[in-house]
Amino acid sequence: MSILLVMGPAASAQVTLGQLVPSGASTFNCEYVQSYDEFQTSVAGGNSYVAPSAGVITAWSTQVGATPDQTLGMKVYRPSGPGAYLVVGQDGPHTLSSGLNTFAVNIPVQAGDILGIFLPPNVHSDCGFETGLEGDVISYQEGNHAPGSSFSIQETYSKNRLNISASLLPPPTISSITPAEGSIKGATVVIAGANFASVTGVSFGSVPATFTVDSEGQITAAAPPTTTLGAVPVTVTTVAGSASSAQTFAYKGCKVPKLKGKKLKAAKKKIRKAGCRVGKVKKLHGATAKTGKVTKQGPKPGRILAPGARVKITLDD
Repeated sequence: MSILLVMGPAASAQVTLGQLVPSGASTFNCEYVQSYDEFQTSVAGGNSYVAPSAGVITAWSTQVGATPDQTLGMKVYRPSGPGAYLVVGQDGPHTLSSGLNTFAVNIPVQAGDILGIFLPPNVHSDCGFETGLEGDVISYQEGNHAPGSSFSIQETYSKNRLNISASLLPPPTISSITPAEGSIKGATVVIAGANFASVTGVSFGSVPATFTVDSEGQITAAAPPTTTLGAVPVTVTTVAGSASSAQTFAYKGCKVPKLKGKKLKAAKKKIRKAGCRVGKVKKLHGATAKTGKVTKQGPKPGRILAPGARVKITLDD
């Protein structure tokens, strides 16, 4: 099977959280005897450090200068009460090299989770940069709190931002499937939507399908063959979650009807209504279209065949 794909604009999946030090701006060196957890409480403008939706953080980055032996780790913090936070994810700490440092991760998040950093004791990093804006506020607590543990804010300071960004992949969404029906023998289906990055599976009902990701907004899938007529949802699964289509895919076919005892006209009508076509008509013992009745048929009643399959009948008086 083949299909001509008309590609629409790609639906961008990744959302950028946080901000790296801008070109020309000066970083400040974090060098603590004690370890610290820090996160951006608010920003005066630009990218937020707060996840706007559920999803998965797939990578994080920091941009540092030429000072050697820098170290930094990333954490995700979740508000758990007034001034209280829960550590829900962590990566690192990593030894950094001069320039852009990017690390692949797979950390599930919820809407409202906050991107932040942590520094082990006796290490240093270009962990932030000055903005001079009162709305840029960083909160911190002494200690390196493990994932699953909670803490309260110790202090805050303003006019600064953390030198960290992350890529957030939201869960997929499905806007349409084309065509919305096809043969029980299988069909090629184009799935349109958004956030089709890191797709791990596509299924029709509960049956996995083979697929190709054409873009972050389109997937071409092969609807798997089935022996059952009816409509099933289409599900796309990525590392960030799953989405099932509101629009179903209808499997079409020929369910061979019972024709015994029917006159030819009635038999033909029933065959076509069942999604089949009339095959060879055999007449025995002088039977005619008007006088004869169906005594045999092939295939047998109840068989599920491809759309338009032919049904042979034998008429006899």
